[in-house]
Amino acid sequence: MTSIASPKRPVGHPDRTLDCEEALQTALEHLSNEEALTEQDVEARLVHDGLAAGWEEAELRIAIADLRRNAALGLQGLSG
Repeated sequence: MTSIASPKRPVGHPDRTLDCEEALQTALEHLSNEEALTEQDVEARLVHDGLAAGWEEAELRIAIADLRRNAALGLQGLSG
């Protein structure tokens, strides 16, 4: 199980989405050291462990999409 920080703020708080992204980013850094995990495996583990930590599935999926988008933008910036 990947350690994901529990929510610090209540549902509906404007900074909760950012908190979720930060919690997932930390977990993602640990998962990146594991071999043989597909992108789908990583996402499934983040959602599973995030639910166990107290996050809602919808906010986890949004945070994962945001992390993907940010990673893609970062890679585009390297080529420009």
